[in-house]
Amino acid sequence: MDRSLVFLSVTASYSHTNLAAWMLRAGAEAAGWQWHEIEVTQNESLSGTLNRVARLNPDVLAATFYLFNRPFLLSFLGRFKKLFPGCRVLGGGPEFLGDNRAFLERHPEVDAVIRGEGEKAFSQWLQLMDQPEQQARIPGFCGLVDGRCVDNGMAEIFERLDDIPSPYPQHLDGFRKPFILLETSRGCSNRCAFCTSGTGGRVRGFSLERSSPLERSSPLERSSSLERVRRDVQLIRAQGVPEVRLVDRTFNARPAHCLALLRFFRDECRPLRFHLEIDPARLTPGFIAELAAAEPGRFHLEVGIQSLNPEVIRAIGRQGTVRRALAGLTQLCAHRQLALHVDLIAGLPGGTLDGVFEDLRTLVLLGPAEIQLELLKLLPGTRLAAEKDRWQIVAAPEPPYEVLRTATMAMEDLETARGLSNLVDWFYNVPELRALMIDATRRIPGFWKELIQFRGSVALATAAPSLENRFRLLDDFFRDRNAGSGRNAGSDRDLLLRHALHYAWLKHGFSAQHGICRALPWKGPIPESAILLEGEAAVRPARVFRADLERSYLFVYARERPAAAVYRLEA
Repeated sequence: MDRSLVFLSVTASYSHTNLAAWMLRAGAEAAGWQWHEIEVTQNESLSGTLNRVARLNPDVLAATFYLFNRPFLLSFLGRFKKLFPGCRVLGGGPEFLGDNRAFLERHPEVDAVIRGEGEKAFSQWLQLMDQPEQQARIPGFCGLVDGRCVDNGMAEIFERLDDIPSPYPQHLDGFRKPFILLETSRGCSNRCAFCTSGTGGRVRGFSLERSSPLERSSPLERSSSLERVRRDVQLIRAQGVPEVRLVDRTFNARPAHCLALLRFFRDECRPLRFHLEIDPARLTPGFIAELAAAEPGRFHLEVGIQSLNPEVIRAIGRQGTVRRALAGLTQLCAHRQLALHVDLIAGLPGGTLDGVFEDLRTLVLLGPAEIQLELLKLLPGTRLAAEKDRWQIVAAPEPPYEVLRTATMAMEDLETARGLSNLVDWFYNVPELRALMIDATRRIPGFWKELIQFRGSVALATAAPSLENRFRLLDDFFRDRNAGSGRNAGSDRDLLLRHALHYAWLKHGFSAQHGICRALPWKGPIPESAILLEGEAAVRPARVFRADLERSYLFVYARERPAAAVYRLEA
């Protein structure tokens, strides 16, 4: 009878899946094991999860460790091993890319871990379950054997990714999540010192060539066909999954590869949406042209800027230059049909708080859909973790390994950066306020620094204020600046910004009578001379309010907010 294996997938939320578990399944079943995957989120009940696993009475329990799920897994495994001391527990994932001896000594409930890509090592470990001395010789194996720590370096990889069976035929039946993960390549040619993929090694991709040129029918297929990826995406599309998120570290690392994929995704995979992570310094005219030809909403791009300081970029070993990265991002931002998510990191070697403010201002003025500012995390196995003393970096010893101090950023600076991260998320990354934030950044050179000084305690709160309270906070900010400016150009500027805020308040449909601005009910018809600015003139109004801002406006509401139409009244 086949022995039983449970793979415990602990995800960040219900929407996520564990692609690593899917990729490992074929090797486990080929080794003669009965596969069971139990999927839970990091916030689910430990006792409930324990009962679900216990009912299967597994011989082996395996799990992928990430910084977000490690606390849950260790709490679970401590309890599980008390009930099932004979079950072998194997760990893998990015948490084990560094030195694992201390972990294994501290957590005897984990029998062994695999460092690196798991497909070969996991299958070999299962095949040698009855030969523990042979298990200890597997490349990538780390464990305590007869009281001594065995560390066999990195796991052996598949040079040909096509040799790994596709996981989608076995896992798509009944799949109802809002997005799915897809892998078309592994590795990254960048050498970013903070990243677990920053080895600078060769990028391997799933084969883009058919076995014979005669089999290639279309021009696209003749130039670079997509055998494996095509099959997988067609399965995903047939299942009705709306969005595909590629886990490739740098989608545009190989121009021919990424251009063929872009065309395939854009032209043959409607209505699927695709999330891609790209390096803006590697953008080519061809890549941008292919993206520009896509209809709105098809591509969501995560753009890794990290820093706009050339010295910081050199310190972390990132390929490309700041000039090229900024030029690439500027070109992308000009195409408004693309949803751009831009990443910044505070606490990198040589980075300063003033530099963070400068980088943020530059990015805000470009106007991407989202900006994510995060503190550096000193992840296990990264070059920066090994060189932390060189850069005088002090970081938390446990997940999420956040930086606590650097040679150029004091604790107070990093705390300010943490608050700034919240402000960007709460005020810039919401569509209702983004245009105002761009305008305020343009008109007030030190806007973000002033904003965090104005309400620093709010910025460090654990929960985001409601959208209505964010509007109110900004109104207080502009009012106070206006009062302190006296009658000068600065006061006029602040008054214009405050009027823009009030316009956005009323457009969104917040209270017209008990809000941050005065608006009066409009009883008559819409004047023929009124100029329609937004919405539809044919809408049947349920309520209409007049607001006298820098100009006079009529806000027309149907049954629900936001405003169905906005008119400007002519004097």
